[in-house]
Amino acid sequence: MSRLAQIPAALGRSALRAWGRTLVKPSYYYIAVERFGAALADRPLIARLPNGCRIPCDLRDEVQRQIWFLGAYEPVDSSLFVKLLRPGLTVIDAGANAGQYSLLAATAIGPEGVVHAFEPIPATFERLARAVTDNGLANVRLNQAALWHEATTLQLGLPADHLANSGAFTVGAGGPATIEAPAVRLDDYVREQGLSRVDLIKMDIEGAEPYALAGARETLGRWRPLLLLEINPGTLADLGRSPEAIWSELAPFGYRAWKIDSDLHLCRPLPNLTGVGRCNVIFHHDDLPPAVTSGWTWKQALAWAQSGWSHRGRDQNRKTR
Repeated sequence: MSRLAQIPAALGRSALRAWGRTLVKPSYYYIAVERFGAALADRPLIARLPNGCRIPCDLRDEVQRQIWFLGAYEPVDSSLFVKLLRPGLTVIDAGANAGQYSLLAATAIGPEGVVHAFEPIPATFERLARAVTDNGLANVRLNQAALWHEATTLQLGLPADHLANSGAFTVGAGGPATIEAPAVRLDDYVREQGLSRVDLIKMDIEGAEPYALAGARETLGRWRPLLLLEINPGTLADLGRSPEAIWSELAPFGYRAWKIDSDLHLCRPLPNLTGVGRCNVIFHHDDLPPAVTSGWTWKQALAWAQSGWSHRGRDQNRKTR
């Protein structure tokens, strides 16, 4: 993109951001971001997360585009995730993608805590590693691997209808973007690393959740960590599983489930996962903190996500080399 062509793109980014700051019609703002955002930069831009961490964002990628224009990917879920953290925790980030959740967790848990991030896609892992290094986060352990029910090598492909989302790589999808990636059992990893605790697991791995949980039964039974999982019946079905398969892995350990419901502004208890559509669900064996179950709104979450924009605002339009 020539310097002359960059001017309208920069104006477009500024106009969208200005709308976002008003918090008016956030659902329409999201639609506008998805409709126009990808064309407004040809190289990654530096964004700031609410905790001040810098993260490069390629606007052509769905997740990174939302980070740049919304302040965080899935603002409600991200804000609730942070509320579940406290200093000293050990966090597993499965499907770390560009690093948003790992970066948010790293500062919230402090130097006495540790994040173990798993991202199998080479290009995405490089972006994650760069973000961790650039922010000087010594408490993040990086693993270029997938979580699975056995130690093996997986064939991961990018579905044709998700080519703009590097986080959509999944087992057996095929296509020109197919790669081979190592996979490990979380129980084996925990044992090999000598971990003395696991407190929270965030997992968004495109339908592979039941398989990864099967490889984590010892960890789940020993520490019963809190979990934040994506439930996607479509990607689960692609791998021969269903939401009920996730419930079958967790129920024996006494877990309860809460659906994050952005429309009702609460985390709604679920008796099980039968009939659940695509959503994010928190699993815990105890009650959730009141600040997580209710008392929040989508607009409040968006305002929290955008709070990172006040950190040295000139970063927001600076391109990476």
